[in-house]
Amino acid sequence: MIKVIKAVSLTLLFFAGITFAMENTQSLVLRYFGYETPPIDLYLLILVSVLFGVIVAGIGFIIDQWSLKKVVRQKKREIESLEKELRAVQEKGRDLVNSREDG
Repeated sequence: MIKVIKAVSLTLLFFAGITFAMENTQSLVLRYFGYETPPIDLYLLILVSVLFGVIVAGIGFIIDQWSLKKVVRQKKREIESLEKELRAVQEKGRDLVNSREDG
């Protein structure tokens, strides 16, 4: 059911994008501190802006994943160290119990 909803949503989004592009073909020139772009269609400007946002978000996601993997590696090392310490304490406890039973 979720796959159907996703497919329908993506189809509607695609249809909306196509109709938006067909309706907004007027050209505009962007100016910023004396710099000027060649005429750009409005739909193309919006599409490029959205794609740029997706790329920036993707880069942010990748950086976040790297930092999370680093934290996971550190926690695994910490767990291994604590397990090693626990085994040593358990062996000491066994040795202590065995020495009391023998003596």
